Amino acid sequence: MVLFAPTIAFLVVMTIFPLIFSLGVSFTDYGLGRAASFVGVRNYAEFLGSPLFWQAGLNTILITIGAVGVEVLLGLALGLLFLRPMPGGAVFRVCLFLPMMISPLVVGFFWKFMFDEIFGVVNFAVQSLGGGSFSWLTHPVRALIAIIIVDVWQWTPFVFLLTLAGLRTVPPELYEAASLEKASSWLQFRSITLPFLRFPLMLALLFRMIDTIKIFDLVYIMTGGGPGDATITLSVLTYRYGFVFYQVGKAAALSWLAVIVINILATVLIKFLATNKSREAAR
Repeated sequence: MVLFAPTIAFLVVMTIFPLIFSLGVSFTDYGLGRAASFVGVRNYAEFLGSPLFWQAGLNTILITIGAVGVEVLLGLALGLLFLRPMPGGAVFRVCLFLPMMISPLVVGFFWKFMFDEIFGVVNFAVQSLGGGSFSWLTHPVRALIAIIIVDVWQWTPFVFLLTLAGLRTVPPELYEAASLEKASSWLQFRSITLPFLRFPLMLALLFRMIDTIKIFDLVYIMTGGGPGDATITLSVLTYRYGFVFYQVGKAAALSWLAVIVINILATVLIKFLATNKSREAAR
């Protein structure tokens, strides 16, 4: 027990205490330069009745569904593509993993210049294909699409990595037996490949959904939640209340609302994973 004491102390000081403290602060009107007073669930009630909160929640959901959905499909396609040996395959895989290793701060600034209306490479490519010049980051819908594109660019390699690892666990004998039975490629994918990929894909979905719901770096750097509040997310809204308006109590309440949403989604996905694992074991 003595050997674990430093680890336990670290967890208490760096994790458990801040969580309990922030939960207590969320029930107060604490702000910079004034004493805190208990207000109960008023902060939570104000957010649940605020149109800005629901807009931030909707934007967060749209980014999560759009980005994670495309990442899973692209990661699966890339995993299937790179499963078979090909010339230069190792080099291509290294290049695919590079975006995942770059800091989100750098990625945000990099793509902000890429989406620039005048000097950006994206508009140059669109114009080269016969299209027009678009204002990406100052248009409500296109700014949201740009954030999704960047998130997909950076985190598809993560899904690809898990997918490739799952594909390498499939016994080749199963494909050989299916080929002897004249099974089509689609039937082999549905009956052999997909069951082996169910757990890696659900794991990727779990991690990416949690991470995308908390998205802050890309949104803050690329659009700042704008134009107006068109791309504001729950994390950006929490930042505004905590570090712009200095309403720490409301920021803590908003962060706990996000924690509740993340825990609900994580619990559902984990139970789904556990159910699938038990069904496969029963078979």
